[in-house]
Amino acid sequence: MTKRKTVAVIGGGVSGLAAAKAFDERGHRVMGFERSHDFGGVWELSRSYPDVQTQSPKDLYRFTDLPMPDDYPEWPKGPQVHAYLHAYATKHKLGRLFRLNTNVLSMDRRKDGNPGWTLTLEAAGRTWCEDFDFVAICTGQFSDKNVISHPGQEAFEAAGGQVLHSSDYTDSSMAQGKHVIVLGGSKSATDLVVNAARNGAKSV
Repeated sequence: MTKRKTVAVIGGGVSGLAAAKAFDERGHRVMGFERSHDFGGVWELSRSYPDVQTQSPKDLYRFTDLPMPDDYPEWPKGPQVHAYLHAYATKHKLGRLFRLNTNVLSMDRRKDGNPGWTLTLEAAGRTWCEDFDFVAICTGQFSDKNVISHPGQEAFEAAGGQVLHSSDYTDSSMAQGKHVIVLGGSKSATDLVVNAARNGAKSV
């Protein structure tokens, strides 16, 4: 028989939803914390750049107990993946387990001698602490922007130039009529190069 534990799940993206569901169905008391206003992680719409899509076919990028809809293309677009994650959360009633717009400020060993962790939480201008037996950190490797600076950047921006992280490129019109340089050569870089070129950039 499993001893019921109090479990914190940090993050409401793909892995956070799966972890919350797994702990909940085994009878543990689950409390999830998501710092944004919605589920989805990198697929949350305000964090997604235009035309983002999966790198894997939909039959491989899915939860085992919920196929993606038949009318989705082989490589679903970002809004479709976001809707799919909401469908998964609805199917398993995961909304009742999560507090949105809640930041985890710190995670420390409990001071009362019991095993586990104390989380310092912040929401709506209030800060408080809660104790947990177990914590699942499901923030993913892309939860924080990797923003770097370059020599001459201040002068470039002062002259009207703009430096953006890919997650801040949320509207294709941002590239229209501009000379665009994309640093990097992975998924988001190649997606943004194509999008900017197709949406009126002077050069890319």
